[in-house]
Amino acid sequence: MNSSTGTVNGGISFWFAQEGLPEPREPLPGDRTADVCIVGGGYTGLWTAYYLKKAVPFLDIVVLEARFCGYGASGRNGGWLYNGIAGRDRYAKLHGHDAAVRLQQAMNATVTEVLDVLDAEKIEADQHRGGVLEVALSPAQLARLKEFHAVEHAFGETDREI
Repeated sequence: MNSSTGTVNGGISFWFAQEGLPEPREPLPGDRTADVCIVGGGYTGLWTAYYLKKAVPFLDIVVLEARFCGYGASGRNGGWLYNGIAGRDRYAKLHGHDAAVRLQQAMNATVTEVLDVLDAEKIEADQHRGGVLEVALSPAQLARLKEFHAVEHAFGETDREI
């Protein structure tokens, strides 16, 4: 538990703890039919609904969420949009460096796409186009940070400074 906010690991996010929880909506009054029913109002569920509606506007789409959209893992990450890939080096060893570069480019494009949709739909999400600040506090950390920077460049990252 974080004593300053009262947040519990696995509970609501620090962000929701600071901003307050959304007002609960009324539960479904009974049976409901739809062309598509999406269970879960996290990133995956909401983006699926958004792009389905864009692709086929006449679809009747229902998103079901037990608590509120963004409650679970999608909310607990603090709303970060990050292009990092866990296991990218392993992926490169299995599929080749060029495939890993293409994967990295896709991750970069995903972050851009989310921010573009927020702008286009005028969704205020306290978003910021920017990067990550990484700080070294010792010569050993600086050496690791410089190596990390070089590796990122080798995977096509050009929006970096050291």
